[in-house]
Amino acid sequence: MLNSEKVLAAIEQQNLLEADNYLQKALKEDSSAVLLELAAYLESIGFLPQAKQIYLQIKDDYPESYLNLAQIAAEDGDIEDAFLYVEAIQPHSEYYVNALLVKADLYDMEGLTEVAREKLLEARSLSQEPLVVLALAEIEFKLGNYQQAIQEYAKLDNRDTLAETGLSTYQRIGRSYAHLGKFEAAVEFLEKALEIDYDDQTAFELASILYEESDYQKASLYFKQLDTMNPDFEGYEYRYALSLHAEHKTAEALRIIQQGLAKNQFDEELLLAASQFSYELHEPSQAESYLLKAKEVAEDQEEVLLRLTNLYLEEERFAEIIALASDQDIVSVLTRWNLAKAYHALEELEQALAVYQDLARDLGDNPEFLQDYIDLLKECGQQEQAANYAKRYLELVPDDVNMARFLDDEFL
Repeated sequence: MLNSEKVLAAIEQQNLLEADNYLQKALKEDSSAVLLELAAYLESIGFLPQAKQIYLQIKDDYPESYLNLAQIAAEDGDIEDAFLYVEAIQPHSEYYVNALLVKADLYDMEGLTEVAREKLLEARSLSQEPLVVLALAEIEFKLGNYQQAIQEYAKLDNRDTLAETGLSTYQRIGRSYAHLGKFEAAVEFLEKALEIDYDDQTAFELASILYEESDYQKASLYFKQLDTMNPDFEGYEYRYALSLHAEHKTAEALRIIQQGLAKNQFDEELLLAASQFSYELHEPSQAESYLLKAKEVAEDQEEVLLRLTNLYLEEERFAEIIALASDQDIVSVLTRWNLAKAYHALEELEQALAVYQDLARDLGDNPEFLQDYIDLLKECGQQEQAANYAKRYLELVPDDVNMARFLDDEFL
């Protein structure tokens, strides 16, 4: 039995000390060809220091070892040494294209992606091997050069690439078209990718594009597929629920939202949707409960406060609107309008008037606001000011007979 074989047997028996002893003997007694096979295997199972030791010894007989040494150095975070190793492969070498691929990886690791692209363009000028074309396509995709990426991916056989690398060129082309805003083409390629090899991320991206394109029925089909295949997938529930809601399947939409909340009970987006769907299903107390939970976690309170005050206004819970506003710095004009309505309903006319006067700067072109404000002004005995706003209102709604009659009465 060769020393190299004894190394592997000792590793299999987890006798690392014995394996190292046989390795030292192998370095002295085994041929370079045998050592090359041993090094490749050791590298594949993560015994990098041992593999490096062998590659250093046989590099003169097998120059491709420099590429392995570069990759091992990169794994160890020693990028400078990695570059030194790969530079040993000169342009006349049969391994020069492979060296360019390794260089590209190293430059990309260093954040010099444009330089990596230059190396891959040089490699592609020397070889049309699928691995080279794929590497260039990937770097173009990473750089956001989506049209160039599509051109490179299109040169590859999707099935062969998928079998050899696990990467679907159809998926990449679909994503590229999506980034370019060519959604019809994106859907076509992503559907092809899914037909050949189901992938959760592809299903999610396809369903999301269909949702954004308002093809809710088809979006729901792919979201359902994802929900069936991998219900633990993160983040699909919100758009799935909105797709169902758009198809008027509100109860089912709420169920999906609740499924998402079971994974993350503090997701503001899901809580707001749950509240909306609950309200539409005539469950106002449940809607309020979700809003109160959202209020506890929301970074921006404005949307939550607006929805809460809308709900309380609907249920004539005016005091609770005022209580909400008492400890909040409300910015939203619509929420402040709800506050003004609450003051008015509770006949706290002075406070209501102060809020309406402030809001008039922002909502002076809103007929509904003007109508509310005019009613309050009349109630407060400010007929002249009410008439002024009535004129503005009639400019916006000239066929309102009641408002015109009020103006006529004022000036008779």
